[in-house]
Amino acid sequence: MRAWVRANDADAPVPEGFTQGRHAFAMALVKFEQDRPAQFWGGLLAFIAIPCLVLHSLLR
Repeated sequence: MRAWVRANDADAPVPEGFTQGRHAFAMALVKFEQDRPAQFWGGLLAFIAIPCLVLHSLLR
């Protein structure tokens, strides 16, 4: 899987085990993290930080 993710060939076939269901979603996240790491980590940080900030403002 790692070789497929890091391959620069956009037309490379997706491994068979990662074409359907939860595995396809995981493969999409891995591919997104490899292609756009700043957006991935920024989004993950925001996913955690925004609810914390909302709770903080509500409980203050």
